[in-house]
Amino acid sequence: MVTIGLTGNVGAGKSTVAGFWKNERGAVVIDADHLGREAVKPGNKTMALLVDRFGKEILLPDGSLDRSLMGQIAFSSRENLIALNEIVHPEIVRLIKEELKEAEKKGARAVVVDAALIIEFGFEGYLDYLVVVDAPQNVRIERMLALKKMEKSTLERVIEMQMAAEELKLRADFVIENDGNLERLKVKALAIFDRMLEDREGEITLNDNI
Repeated sequence: MVTIGLTGNVGAGKSTVAGFWKNERGAVVIDADHLGREAVKPGNKTMALLVDRFGKEILLPDGSLDRSLMGQIAFSSRENLIALNEIVHPEIVRLIKEELKEAEKKGARAVVVDAALIIEFGFEGYLDYLVVVDAPQNVRIERMLALKKMEKSTLERVIEMQMAAEELKLRADFVIENDGNLERLKVKALAIFDRMLEDREGEITLNDNI
């Protein structure tokens, strides 16, 4: 089983790439954003720790996490972001490991961990390859605002606090540059996916340290 980490800064298009790999090549995709929601279910330990740290105002009336408010609080300061990550990341990593084991049991040929914070999770060592998707900052901002996923002020703070794209690229086995053209992105993504599987299944790896 080939394990691939897929990362990139907000709005770069990594989830689009994950979709190509899933739909065109049959890869199993583990979505860290989805697991992030699983990690903070009402009443569980992680949620209790968040409430202890940030207060009951982060809860919606039904006891679930107000993700919009939590995001605003987290990105209001680096201290808050670090605190949030220290509470939530261990549970997300545990869930990712569980899904990797399950995929291996089912005989998956390739599993993709789609996560913005793979490096911050300290998860590189569990993966055969790390792929970074990058796009110009103005393109990323326009894309996120068009999707209405967050307000511009919050988006700007997220960008400011994320690891610089150049640093991400230095850690990558492959970099996919996304210029906004969907067909070109698809061609690049599939070519790189095929290369990774050919290398791995031929017992030729690009990074012997992984």
